[in-house]
Amino acid sequence: MNKWGMKGIVLGLCLSMMAPMAVAMVPGMSVEAGETDDAKLLAKAKADAPKELADYKRLIDPDNKYASKLDEIITKARAQIDNMTTATGVTNYVSKAKAQMDAVVNPPKDDKDDKDDKDDNTTVPVNADHFLTVGGNWVTPVANAGQPVSIVLPIVNMGKTNVTKAVVTPVLSTDTATWPFEITQSGYSQTIEDLPGTDTGMSDMDRRRELTWNLQTRSDVGNGYQKISFNVRYFASDGSSQTTTLDTYIQTSGTAGVSADGKASTPRVIVTGFETNPEVVHAGDSFMLTLHLKNTSTATSVNNMLFEFDAAVEGKDSETTYESFLPTAGSNTIFVDKMAKNGTRDIQIEMEARSDLAQKPYAIDVNMSYEDEHVNAYTNKASVSIPVKQEARIDMSQPEVTPSSIDVGSEANVMFSIYNLGKTKLYNVSVKTDSEFFSGGDCFVGNLDSGATGSVDMYLTGEAATTDDGTVKLQITYEDETGAPTTVEKEISLFVTEPVYDDGMHDDTAMPDGDTGNGMGIGGKIAVVVVILIAAGVAGAVIVMKRKKKKEQQNLEDDIMDLDEEDGDNITSDETEDTDDQE
Repeated sequence: MNKWGMKGIVLGLCLSMMAPMAVAMVPGMSVEAGETDDAKLLAKAKADAPKELADYKRLIDPDNKYASKLDEIITKARAQIDNMTTATGVTNYVSKAKAQMDAVVNPPKDDKDDKDDKDDNTTVPVNADHFLTVGGNWVTPVANAGQPVSIVLPIVNMGKTNVTKAVVTPVLSTDTATWPFEITQSGYSQTIEDLPGTDTGMSDMDRRRELTWNLQTRSDVGNGYQKISFNVRYFASDGSSQTTTLDTYIQTSGTAGVSADGKASTPRVIVTGFETNPEVVHAGDSFMLTLHLKNTSTATSVNNMLFEFDAAVEGKDSETTYESFLPTAGSNTIFVDKMAKNGTRDIQIEMEARSDLAQKPYAIDVNMSYEDEHVNAYTNKASVSIPVKQEARIDMSQPEVTPSSIDVGSEANVMFSIYNLGKTKLYNVSVKTDSEFFSGGDCFVGNLDSGATGSVDMYLTGEAATTDDGTVKLQITYEDETGAPTTVEKEISLFVTEPVYDDGMHDDTAMPDGDTGNGMGIGGKIAVVVVILIAAGVAGAVIVMKRKKKKEQQNLEDDIMDLDEEDGDNITSDETEDTDDQE
């Protein structure tokens, strides 16, 4: 070994001995604290790695064509990750494993391979035609211990093509950490008939579909945020069955376990259910809210109970915010003197929904404060979600019918406008006619936003002569956001008559006053008579002229005969004239 190598070894030993001393001399530095944070990061990275790799496998290989090879990569990666000592190393190795998985599903090709494998369909690229995700504009619900809560899952198809028959099933478990709700029924699956893709041109909001589960929170939940998973099985545009998993989050709020003296259990007052009267709450209407309460404690009653109702606050800033529901009596508090052990009680409050509320569920928080038999004070909070509907209002302009009367086989043009006067969007607006005397008259308008106007321009063909008062019913149909159809009937006036052909004979006794049967009034009849008289006069004049010419010709012939026979011809001429006069 040369002298430079020896010096390097000595220098390294000196630095290694000085490093702990340098760390100890730095003020405020804690080696144990740093090691603890690194250990937490490493543990979290190791815990998240298997799921991340499994999710990536489902994404790039939805048909499980390369399942065995991908599982080998994942198994090897997990073994390597378990032996790693830094979070950065785990993250880097996860990225490396993903690259290896990509190489299996989409192996790299050179120019020669591209030519040889043009017709080879064994390699399936990543399918981007369907990708389901959770909409991100819903407020995280709060699940209070022992109280009902509504979980809303908004789903959007961010892929290109449509997805149909999507069956969404929450992942149930008896473990509170996985499923913090009571299991009160055999199944919780819900179905979405169709999830439009981006190729439809619709916005993300219009393509979104929402599912709601009304659940009962377990009484032993803790405090914090918890993930809720949903398995989704659906059919892609090519007819293949696909699966994916969607996750959402809730906030759980447990109650205290013991009273102030540490002996008696905390009395819990929970909301076991609620109802509204009327059942469907419309914006601008008043409704009676009834809460069903229960004291879950079997050891103590509760007294001096005060309930305060706080409705969800709408608006974008402090100057324009307002509560979605207002109590009609002016006070949002209710007092109950006592609730027995394991007892129940109903409380009611009349509220009014603001008229300008959008159509969606709104939360009402119920803040409770009460005392036990030993005058220990407690507080609790519950939330109920009330869906608000906007009344659909539709109207139309004065229809323009041109002409107002047609013959059988002729067409009439009908034009008018449809107005959406409500505060909710109308879907698939269409117009149809209901009459046995007409055919045609169908028109599709489409979707109408609040305050929008749709135009109708259609043609009706006369099929039979009208036998009634000429009223034609127009059926205007539209759907709400759930697809439920509503039909509104309007009326127009249009007559159909049999065509009349002029054969020189008219039976005026069979026609109404002022009508000739072919849409002609009195003025039309007079015009026809005048034309007939003029034609008859012209024909008569022609006949008279012909007769006059014939007589002049005959007189000329008679004069020539008179030159030869002066005596006898005069008599013959007179007889001939008499004969002409008779003609």
